[in-house]
Amino acid sequence: MGALFALWMSSIAAPVLAEDALPEDTNIHWAADEIKYDPENQTVVATGHVEIRYDGNVLFADQIIYSRGTDEVVASGNIKFVDRNNDIVTTEKLVLSGDLRKGVMEGVHIFFKKGERLAAERGTRTDGRWTTIYRVVYTPCDVCDEWGNDKDPLWQIKAKSAVHDQDKKTLTYDDAFLELLGFPVFYSPWLRHPDSTVEKASGLLAPKFDSSSLLGFSVEIPYFWNIAPHKDLTIMPKATTDEGFILGAEYRHRVETGRFSFAGSITNPRRRDEQNDRVSGHDVRGHLFGIGRFKAGKNWDWGFDANLASDDTYLRRYDISRADSLTNRLYIQKLFGRDSFSVTGYAFQGLREEDIAGETPIVLPFIEYDYVGNPGWLGGRFGADASVVMLTRTDGMDTFRLSTSGSWQLPYISPFGELYKLTVGFRGDLYKTFQTPIEPIGPIEGVDEAETNNTDGRIVPYAMLEWRLPFVRRGDKNRQIIEPIVSIVTSPTGGNSDDIPNEDSISFDFDSTNLFSLSRYSGRDLWEGGTRFNYAFKFSHYADSGASASLIVGQSYRLQRDENFAPDSGLQDKLSDIVIGAQLNLPGLFDYYHHMRLDKDSFKLVRNEGIVVFGPEEYRFSVGYTDVRRSQYGAVLPDRKEIRTAADVKISQFWRVFADFSYDFEAQGGPLTVGGGFTYEDECLEFQIRARRDFTSDRDVLPNTSIGFRLIFKVVGG
Repeated sequence: MGALFALWMSSIAAPVLAEDALPEDTNIHWAADEIKYDPENQTVVATGHVEIRYDGNVLFADQIIYSRGTDEVVASGNIKFVDRNNDIVTTEKLVLSGDLRKGVMEGVHIFFKKGERLAAERGTRTDGRWTTIYRVVYTPCDVCDEWGNDKDPLWQIKAKSAVHDQDKKTLTYDDAFLELLGFPVFYSPWLRHPDSTVEKASGLLAPKFDSSSLLGFSVEIPYFWNIAPHKDLTIMPKATTDEGFILGAEYRHRVETGRFSFAGSITNPRRRDEQNDRVSGHDVRGHLFGIGRFKAGKNWDWGFDANLASDDTYLRRYDISRADSLTNRLYIQKLFGRDSFSVTGYAFQGLREEDIAGETPIVLPFIEYDYVGNPGWLGGRFGADASVVMLTRTDGMDTFRLSTSGSWQLPYISPFGELYKLTVGFRGDLYKTFQTPIEPIGPIEGVDEAETNNTDGRIVPYAMLEWRLPFVRRGDKNRQIIEPIVSIVTSPTGGNSDDIPNEDSISFDFDSTNLFSLSRYSGRDLWEGGTRFNYAFKFSHYADSGASASLIVGQSYRLQRDENFAPDSGLQDKLSDIVIGAQLNLPGLFDYYHHMRLDKDSFKLVRNEGIVVFGPEEYRFSVGYTDVRRSQYGAVLPDRKEIRTAADVKISQFWRVFADFSYDFEAQGGPLTVGGGFTYEDECLEFQIRARRDFTSDRDVLPNTSIGFRLIFKVVGG
């Protein structure tokens, strides 16, 4: 509204200068069908399509009269003002003092750019800052249907009066009623919200209502504190009928070099025994999550991730997170060209019942350096990397590892179109272990229990030659590639001494993504030695529309068996299982990914994992299936055989329904989760109801049914 009055101020000056030419540098432009100046009465009258432009603002009226004697401006007839933000104000009559500090409007309507509307019988301007309007109606909802007919807004605020503070950019109502569907649902003698020019402002946010068999009925009423343009705090008090009071908060802050945020909660509920029954006393429970990303100079950056919980089940019981482990990280890194250097520290918190805090390592430091050279001799490229890592436990084995490797790669394209790539290199690892582990880690035992300190190492040279022969067929709008691929990898057998602990290669899955890797293990602690041949057949299709499809089928053959591979890993024999990878992508309509492993003798599926996501944005469905046998890793990675489905469907312009379901096919399995709900959202209101059933249990987290409800009046409580 302030811009409106600034424009009116300019409309005062323009008629006064009608006798003389305006200065060339003025930014006031006006026009009218007729302009009359009465020197005796010192009045200027502009009539007929009066238009005044000032600093990106435009005022339209049928007539504007300026009286120098009374220092008053009167505008009348089809008065409309469009400011530089495209907000529109209309009024039937306007009277202003020449100094702009006082004014009266009759029949006021304001149409904000973002869709809000405000109407009032009359308004007054005082002290150049406050505009007071009387008998006010405000709504951000549409008041016309799709055919242009008038309709009642979904919700609106009616008040005896309202004050617009131009400096604070707020609207403050007296005797305000909130009407929903034409019925008053809330009354307040005083109500305030920011005007449409404010992106964020302090105030209460929309409440959340939930009911669950774990917490009972709960209500959360957040308060948002806009501390400054670069920092804010949201306080989220939550009251429950069964677990008492929970206080949550989120703080966000941008600084010159980056940003950071923290979110957490705290509560003090009654204690529970192993049967989940309440006992005397209270326990303080809570969590803290944080993230920070900062620049530290040219090509340098640093950051942190903080994730802490008071106990194993707090996050799940209070529906904060379903994570089964938490990772804390502090790092600094530099990227220069293709090379990188980093120093990182990790601390982990296991949330599974079998996790033992004393045996969970702290990784500090973890130093890495990677070098990629420029093409040089014969067109080949040198590369190298080095790392230093120290793992410390309060109850168990500590490990120090120094690793380094170097390689030289030489690509070659034959006249026949064959693609060759030769890689030769070495890897060296030095280990120092302290103390004796309580239990062996992974499929390979750690240091000998009789020893408390041990030093071991290895140097492994290797060579790999890869051959491809792509056959390309080009169409008008697509191309297909058929490509046989063969590689041979050789290095000395062994290299996995019993005195070298396995810390980072416990998890292992053999599939098409690591078929041609130098070592199929996921980390550096285990090395795949010996000589092997890898071969695959790959088909790819690419369309100009962006659609793509691919299929790869491959296998591996070893000259010697590697006893380090578990019995059902797919690599336990000389001839490996058959791996298959497939994908199909139709942009915006269909995405399909699938990894399979077939037993080499029976051709039965021993691993089957895939996901399909299909439908346009308004109708999205997904189906995922996982069947992985990993019993060789004991309790670390249990077998999985489950299906997951989800749907998100827009059934009309404003209504959307969603649902998800997961089921475990293992012997002691059954349904895992089922949930769904619906959302209504238009230009001024968002309403959601959701329900969920968790069938699993974990100590004090029993199978749980929850129902949630949220209603957001946009602009006022969004």
